[in-house]
Amino acid sequence: MSGLPVRALSIHADYRCRNSGACCSSGWDIPVEPDVERRLDSAVADGALGVRAPWSRPLAGLPHQARVVLRVSAAGECVFYEAGKPRLCAVHRQLGPEALPSCCRQFPRVATLTPRGVSVTLSHYCPTAAGMLFRDDAAIEVVTDAPAFPASWPYEGLDAREALPPFARPGVLMSWAAHERFEEQAVATLARGGRSPEAALASLAAAAERLRAWTLRDGPFDAFAERVIEAVTEQPAVREPSLEDALADWERAAASVPAGVARPRSPRSGVERFDVARAKALVDDAWPALQAPVRRWLAARAFASWLALQGEGVRTTVAGLRVALGVLRAEAARGCAEGAGRPLDAALLKEAIRRSDLLLHHLVDVEAFARDLSRCEGD
Repeated sequence: MSGLPVRALSIHADYRCRNSGACCSSGWDIPVEPDVERRLDSAVADGALGVRAPWSRPLAGLPHQARVVLRVSAAGECVFYEAGKPRLCAVHRQLGPEALPSCCRQFPRVATLTPRGVSVTLSHYCPTAAGMLFRDDAAIEVVTDAPAFPASWPYEGLDAREALPPFARPGVLMSWAAHERFEEQAVATLARGGRSPEAALASLAAAAERLRAWTLRDGPFDAFAERVIEAVTEQPAVREPSLEDALADWERAAASVPAGVARPRSPRSGVERFDVARAKALVDDAWPALQAPVRRWLAARAFASWLALQGEGVRTTVAGLRVALGVLRAEAARGCAEGAGRPLDAALLKEAIRRSDLLLHHLVDVEAFARDLSRCEGD
């Protein structure tokens, strides 16, 4: 990727690890690549990491020829996690980031690699990344070569460098340049203040429908796409969202969690025990005051999206954002219900965002989710 730009969002541009420890204590199976395994074996044997063998356990079917994963405690903490203050990783502290397994080194970065460069968003399951959605010191836009994302970083993610560009609709490819332009417009539409996330998605959906209607009579696709994007107009939200719809969106996303991966408990049972109407009111009453971080979160999901590359058109991309917003509403209602009637506030929203990205970024099989959502392209 030498010489190609690295694109990111302005609100993420100064990201750095704050040692929250969430990634080290979530009980994940972290594959250890063979060269990393050898280095850690040597460091453990030398006593450099303060951990006794065995520090790993074998697991079949791992990527990159890995044979083992890091051991975790009953509480979900990695064997190398130093749970004091600050919360640190012994490997990172003693040997440096280059000695980490790839998953640890990349988190919370979510990258797409294309012929035009690298695009990086963040998983807001990371508490530090989630907190950045609530900042008001930076307008949200796409930036290049941000300090937090140097070109020298060994980015891994969805590698589409030798793939065809995404679909505008089934059978009609966009160009990579048009894809980036639509992505930038999605960020700009969601970033614009003064309207609800639902209305922003309605505007984006209207633009997507015009874009996917291209035919040869409209001339070169890129020029047509630019005209469509420049003409994006504000659209009202289609209708008042219901909590039942949001819970259905959560279940739809969770249905793409692959077998063998622990699926989180549905928010439905807790919300229904508490009272659906009350839970909805606790979310809806606070929603207007919390729209800015919600829109920023949706923009972060629209940018560097694997779903946009694996789906069958721009309608699928918008459908994925609408389902994501439903997942967030369902998780917000879960937080209010589990808080015994506590109204939605910034702290509850932050945790709802974290749970939403845990599901959508880390548990869902994005390829299977894209296939499911792409059914909308035939409507």
